[in-house]
Amino acid sequence: MQIVAPALMSPHINKVLQGEYDVAYTATAPIVVDVGANVGSFAVWALHRWPDSIVHCYAPVPSNFDLLRRNLAALEGTRVHLHNFAVGGPAKTVMFLDKNNCGEASFFDLGEQHTEQITLDTRAPDCLPKGRVLRLDTEGSEVDILSRTTAISFDIVLLEYHSDDKRREVGRLSHEYVLVGGAITRAHRGVLKYAQHRIM
Repeated sequence: MQIVAPALMSPHINKVLQGEYDVAYTATAPIVVDVGANVGSFAVWALHRWPDSIVHCYAPVPSNFDLLRRNLAALEGTRVHLHNFAVGGPAKTVMFLDKNNCGEASFFDLGEQHTEQITLDTRAPDCLPKGRVLRLDTEGSEVDILSRTTAISFDIVLLEYHSDDKRREVGRLSHEYVLVGGAITRAHRGVLKYAQHRIM
């Protein structure tokens, strides 16, 4: 499946498609929740990684959501469910747009955002379906989402972190999980992979 996206997203898409989030986990038809789905690269990878999986994608920026829908149109409503809103604290509704590529829009100024902003619909994490795999790539909102989740019951949690402090805070919030993998992509940025104690 070819992914349509701005050229500057190609390196990031390729890393995901080549297994950046891979983890030793097998399940029959897992429900995968992809918060910060952007243009759909993780969803495409997950659909191949876990055959018969169902993926719920959340992408709040309208232009990214249009590409997400275009990339996954053939599976929408069957194996893929698309949601055009942000997940987090409902009071956060103003998002800074990206400076370098369409995956950098954020509620926070992390140094990769324009001063240009858009207003979005944001819903609390309790709107998320129960699933087996959670992936968070929300440009700094990962801790906010996890801290608002009353019970993190996913087998696997995969996420990108955007500061060393937030990496440590994710570890504190994930006390029922074991860190099973990850990668530092650059200073204060990386990917973490957690598995629930019960499946270890």
